[in-house]
Amino acid sequence: MNCLLIFCAFTAPLNISCRVHSAPPTEEAYWNDAARYLAGMELDHASVLRDKADEPAYRNHVQFMNNLWVRIRTETINPILPWRDKNIPGVCKNVTAFYPLSGADIINLYLMFPDASTYIMVALEKPGDVDFLRDYKSRRLINGLLPIQQSIYLYGMNNYFQSRVMIQEMNNPYLPGTAPVLLIFMARLGFFVNKVENITIDDSGEIVPFRAEAPAMEPGKITGVRIYFTRNGDWKMRKLVYLSMKLTPDSTNPSAPEGRYLNRFRDVRTLLKSAVYLLHYKSYKPIRDFLLRRSVLIVQDDSGIPYGSFDAGWEIKLYGVYRPYLYLGGCRPIMQNDLEQSYRNKSYALPFNFGYGILSGPHQSNLMVALKKL
Repeated sequence: MNCLLIFCAFTAPLNISCRVHSAPPTEEAYWNDAARYLAGMELDHASVLRDKADEPAYRNHVQFMNNLWVRIRTETINPILPWRDKNIPGVCKNVTAFYPLSGADIINLYLMFPDASTYIMVALEKPGDVDFLRDYKSRRLINGLLPIQQSIYLYGMNNYFQSRVMIQEMNNPYLPGTAPVLLIFMARLGFFVNKVENITIDDSGEIVPFRAEAPAMEPGKITGVRIYFTRNGDWKMRKLVYLSMKLTPDSTNPSAPEGRYLNRFRDVRTLLKSAVYLLHYKSYKPIRDFLLRRSVLIVQDDSGIPYGSFDAGWEIKLYGVYRPYLYLGGCRPIMQNDLEQSYRNKSYALPFNFGYGILSGPHQSNLMVALKKL
């Protein structure tokens, strides 16, 4: 835990240029090729996806992805990296990063916590059937590219996923779910994708592969996707666990399978961004208390855990400006007078857009970094 007090410069490279890798036709090589194909990146000439990469529709996709990634890199990645190195405490290796209400936003989770060994994302959107991604002999991959473009375009413009767009476009019949979008971002961040599998949570709280040919699952059973990956220059295997589930007051109750799974983690780094003010409601106190108990570092905007819920055991720094006046469909901002007063007393500059402040325009975002004291 002492290493939490060290402010270190993260030097994890973000290799966003196209590179050619030698890929024998193994499952591992295929998954990495599939991620790079979806991301509009160069493939090895021996890849089974090479022919599809020569089609005119795919060349248009490459141009779209290159342009989009330039914007993401310029407006999100480049401003966040130096700010993170200066303002987020360095952490021990092999930690867990947790992102409730995440959508498919692996980019912000990785940028804030680049040294995690396990990333856990929880959102409503379905993961999709990864077997669809393996169907390279049909037209499924090439036909699914346009809906994917439509689902991530606004994210690239705003660093913000709209729920309406995700529900509509990530339900496309060719490549449904969040898995394709996760793979796109992971490839563009410079990861090597080793394995992708559909998962569920068994009664003991273990993550296990989901077999489509198994008997029908009981109603309410949680599904998701697990992605094993490595990072350029650091070949230690990491994993991303995406769980499609509704966050309820009982989600962290150890009497439920998902609660048994989540209660295994300690010293978690938590990200809360555009979190619909869910944790402000009295009924969600169990989730709020769980995050405060299990987290040692929380990065969030004002829609996450209420400012007044942090006691003297937390060291808090505020960034940006606090102006929660934008009313959204299905989500009303909740004014926090204590947070407003703290912003008047002391806050620091925020050189990028974050959370719901993105929707109000430049320099309208707020961000809090809360570090649990020893």
